[in-house]
Amino acid sequence: MERDERKQQVLVGFCVVAGVAGLILLIAWARYLPGLGGEFFGRILGVISTPFLMEASFCVLGLVLVMGLNIWRQRRDGDELVYLEEVKNPPANLPDQARWAVYQNAPLATGPPDASLLLEGALAIGDHASALEILEAMEDSERRKPETMLHRIALAKATGKDELARRLEAELASGAG
Repeated sequence: MERDERKQQVLVGFCVVAGVAGLILLIAWARYLPGLGGEFFGRILGVISTPFLMEASFCVLGLVLVMGLNIWRQRRDGDELVYLEEVKNPPANLPDQARWAVYQNAPLATGPPDASLLLEGALAIGDHASALEILEAMEDSERRKPETMLHRIALAKATGKDELARRLEAELASGAG
C-alpha cells in the first residue's frame, strides 16, 4: 500500500511540474496572437523569463500552488486540530503507548463519575466486590432508582443470590406499576 501512495505522490508532483511547463508553453504560444492579446502574453512571457523576475514569479506561482493544494486538502480531510490527553504522574510500569491518547473531538469535562455509572462499569468487568462497595456508598434514594435496581438485580444474579434478585424484581415491578 505504501508503494501505491508513493506512486500517487510522484504522479501528483509530475502533474504539477507538467502543468507549470504547459502554462509557460501556452503563454509562449499565445504571444503570437494578433493584437492586444499577443502583446499582453508577450509582456507576461518577458516578465517571467527575465532574470530575478523569473525566480520571483516561479516562487509566487509555487506559493499559490502550495496554498491552493493545502486549502483543498484541508477541506477534503477536515480540521487537523486534535486534543492530546496525557496521564499525570504515571506509574513506572505504565507502557509508553498508554501514557497519552489523541482525540479528534474535545474530551468530556472531567469530574467525579456518577455512582450509577461506576456500578455499571464494575458489573461490566465482573468486579463484584467493588460493585458492593459502590452500592454501600450510595444513598437509599439512589439505590431505589429503576436503573440502579436493574444493576442490583444483575449483581444479585451474578453472585448467586437468586432469592434477593426475585425480591428486587418484585420491588421494581411494584414501584414501576
